[in-house]
Amino acid sequence: MQGTLGTLGVLVNEREGSPPFADEVFCQRLCEESNKFDMNVVVITPKGSAPNGKYQGYRYVNENWTQETIDLPDLIYDRCLTPVPGVFRRRLRQASKSASRKIRFLSRALPGKWHVYQTLQSCEILHKHLPETELYTSKEQLKAWLKKYPDGVFLKPQAGSHGKSTVRAQWISAEHTLCIQGRNRYNRSFEKRFSHLSSGLAQLHRILIAKPYIIQPFLPLMNKDTKPFDLRALVQKNGAGQWDLSGLVIREGPAGSLTSNLHGGGTARDARTFLEQEYGKEATPLLFAKTTALSALIPSILESRYGRLSELGIDYGIDRNGQLWILEVNSKPGRAAFLLSGDSESINKACHRPLEYARYLLLRSHDSPIH
Repeated sequence: MQGTLGTLGVLVNEREGSPPFADEVFCQRLCEESNKFDMNVVVITPKGSAPNGKYQGYRYVNENWTQETIDLPDLIYDRCLTPVPGVFRRRLRQASKSASRKIRFLSRALPGKWHVYQTLQSCEILHKHLPETELYTSKEQLKAWLKKYPDGVFLKPQAGSHGKSTVRAQWISAEHTLCIQGRNRYNRSFEKRFSHLSSGLAQLHRILIAKPYIIQPFLPLMNKDTKPFDLRALVQKNGAGQWDLSGLVIREGPAGSLTSNLHGGGTARDARTFLEQEYGKEATPLLFAKTTALSALIPSILESRYGRLSELGIDYGIDRNGQLWILEVNSKPGRAAFLLSGDSESINKACHRPLEYARYLLLRSHDSPIH
């Protein structure tokens, strides 16, 4: 091992196969680049901890993954897409006590979509960019929203990702039909129609009440070919501990799809080329400027409420009038869209900046720990 500053543990979910963990391509890149930043990188999973303070970790050596028993990493980069089990955090605390040093995470995870929305709503500058949002509570609430918004409403799980379990509901008054379309928990598309509003609302309510959902107006965020799309901004802390925009990319879904997520069959497009085709060469620089300004503001608002963060994926929608909407903020963003778009500069930043920021924290040994 050549690293001198310390070890960064990349915490990811387990999976079947070899290697037995998720996010392999990104983890490999971090391992390969780590020596440039004077540190070691090891991959760990929640099940890899042991009561004696040791961990089963994976290193990428000579183009192969090797399993090793390691000590508590100096920093932990949490990339788990599911909440980290309590037993893992308890063992981390036990290990940190025996090692006489505190646990330090590169970043906190954000809470659910409703809490993030409320925090962003507290900033007046963001009001016009935030769609009306409520926590779903009842059939009566949904009925009132359907009457208020002829284009329908969009419902998504407060803790969901990848477009799974999302629903669009629309009451077509001329046909006396409630149309429901969306994606199930396996990300498969579905569509149902009900001739009686009450029966449709009752069936939908049984789905929505099983876990917390938020409700918003359905926004027509489609390109000229009626394909849904969004604009993903990746903002990360750099080697000076400052927020910086690493890249912008368009995610475009198939025609007729409800979402543009890659996991739902979407693809990635170069942002500038796409926006120039859709909104013209004069409007595109203005959209870029607005996106950059909002992406510089949002991290500081969230950090002031939730504590230290290191990177955010901010998803924007753009309607046909060029109005920019803040759709979602993710504290564990993926890199696949930048890779698929062929944006080498952005993908290099996306992979390097966690290492840059980890080095910054390791050099600042007096930095406050995160528990």
